[in-house]
Amino acid sequence: MCDWGDCKRLQKMGKTGSDLKRLMARLKELREGTGLSAQEVEDRLILGPGWVSRFEAARTIPSVSMILAILSLLGKSIRDLVQDLPAQAAPHQLERQVYAEASGKDLLIRFAYGDYDAVYELPNATTDEFNEVLKTLRDGLSRLTNPNDTAGQAIKTDAVAKAFLKAAEVWPQANPSDIWWFLIYRAYCDPFNHPARFARMDFTQSWKRTGGWALEEVLVRHYGSFLRKQCIKLFIAPSQTKDKLLKTVLAGERLEAAKADVLLSGMPGKAEKFFGVVHVKASFAERRTDDVPMSRALIAGGYFSPLWTMDCKSMPSSRPVNKGELGLGFSPGSDERSAKRRDIEDDGYFSACFSYNQRTVPTRAEQKAKAPVIVCDFRNPDDQFSEFVVSAWEKFQKNGKAG
Repeated sequence: MCDWGDCKRLQKMGKTGSDLKRLMARLKELREGTGLSAQEVEDRLILGPGWVSRFEAARTIPSVSMILAILSLLGKSIRDLVQDLPAQAAPHQLERQVYAEASGKDLLIRFAYGDYDAVYELPNATTDEFNEVLKTLRDGLSRLTNPNDTAGQAIKTDAVAKAFLKAAEVWPQANPSDIWWFLIYRAYCDPFNHPARFARMDFTQSWKRTGGWALEEVLVRHYGSFLRKQCIKLFIAPSQTKDKLLKTVLAGERLEAAKADVLLSGMPGKAEKFFGVVHVKASFAERRTDDVPMSRALIAGGYFSPLWTMDCKSMPSSRPVNKGELGLGFSPGSDERSAKRRDIEDDGYFSACFSYNQRTVPTRAEQKAKAPVIVCDFRNPDDQFSEFVVSAWEKFQKNGKAG
């Protein structure tokens, strides 16, 4: 047992990486002092091999109950664990699944990535801005009562979309794909950003649906108002509406209407006229089996069918790089393009591909591509995406075809 002072002291320790390492080094000293090996502790507590060494190296943070169980096995107390350690830790940023530390004029965003303590460096950013983005997400999610019903899904989608657009607003210089992948996704998966009653939810599974819908909202909220001024409506429709619409324009095609992410219609007068679908994907790792057949059918029918993506892809490391999957661009005499890029540029499976990863290599101006890969950001909705949409609508009005 421990008194209140011991427990409060244990809480203060472990708030930062250095505190945690000192605490876990002390735990290792106590174990070695008893003559027990790490494997013997694991055997007695029925832990898989390697867990005690992982705790002692501070590679995984043990729960308080785990620490108490190990101490009990060793015949020790929390007082034994915290003795000779600093009684008052200096104020620090609270460690979460994703948290930030200032580094001069830049920000170091830290998170666990596989077996690594990963760092993403965000130039010209502050912890106050980081907290503002995080609070936008937290405040949105705080409205949840049932995360799995229709209203709950709408709340989660709205919270993620608002948090990302807030980040794009405060950090216009940042790579949007990095913010989505290294910050928003990981902040959503942090249970402390959700109401405590949902602590046992698997937020990585919840993200798969919420992230996809939120990205569609990001597209509509960023470009919707601007395109309306051009008499174009960019909108998300219920599945029944999409199904009815696609059956009308693509009669005889066996296509899954639910996969038509965001719709485009022109407004020459009071009546709307459908002229395209925007296929929204965070990464190329997401299923495209439904998108490609639908896109090819739309293009064949004269409709506009672009791919809109964050092009997220990175590998676990201490300094991960979100390089995406579109790979190298075309170079005469040395064509090392990925199959996914060839699908767009050579085969024209989509009308165009708009990537919001600044590391994506755009299609060369002199390249004779059926459809280009274009890199955009969120600084201004009056950009190449809008230009393509407006041009497609003008062509559709003129000759009934968007291309």
